[in-house]
Amino acid sequence: MCLVATGGADAYYEMGIHCWDMAGAGIIITEAGGVLLDVTGGPFDLMSRRIIAASSRAIGERIAKALQVIPLRRDDATN
Repeated sequence: MCLVATGGADAYYEMGIHCWDMAGAGIIITEAGGVLLDVTGGPFDLMSRRIIAASSRAIGERIAKALQVIPLRRDDATN
């Protein structure tokens, strides 16, 4: 994800990643001017275990349209 923040990559996506793995990199990306989205193209939800990090909203939304969403247990789920 930090490659997106440095301009070394246009985007990154992952499903199944945990909140503690996304939090720090997510701050770095947004501070560098990038965007975070859910893989559905909607707002990023830290507990959803899925992320698109992109250099622009247009790139992130384009990737979201091509992905098949995998249902995952949320990080804040109980039992």
